[in-house]
Amino acid sequence: MADLEASLKNLKNAFERLEEFVTLPVSTMRDQAGIIQAFEFTFELFWKTFQKMAPWHGLLADTPRAALRAGLQMGYIRLEDEATWLEMLKDRNLTSHVYQKQLADEIFERVVERYVPVFRDTLERVEKMAESQIPTYPAK
Repeated sequence: MADLEASLKNLKNAFERLEEFVTLPVSTMRDQAGIIQAFEFTFELFWKTFQKMAPWHGLLADTPRAALRAGLQMGYIRLEDEATWLEMLKDRNLTSHVYQKQLADEIFERVVERYVPVFRDTLERVEKMAESQIPTYPAK
């Protein structure tokens, strides 16, 4: 239980940093790279949190894709956001293995325009459900 609570806290903190970063002016490639890295951290923490919650629902989530599927089945990911989450997985994989300026520009735009709002909505759903399912999870 404490492990899941720590995951939720880390996830919230990572998302708050990402959200803060996208509100600041981006004037250098370093700024853009920082936002992309914050996206990667946030994505990783989301799928790992889904992975930890999956067994409570009788689901196996041993890979990022399986964890996203579990997130959908558990009701944390909205059906209309499924394609966006799969695109996030693809982008996370691309940023982990290759750096190309054009690709970075495209991913940056998706992070700011599409991914942050989906992260926000999903985090709200996760926190709301966690409050009802985890008696010791602090509501703040």
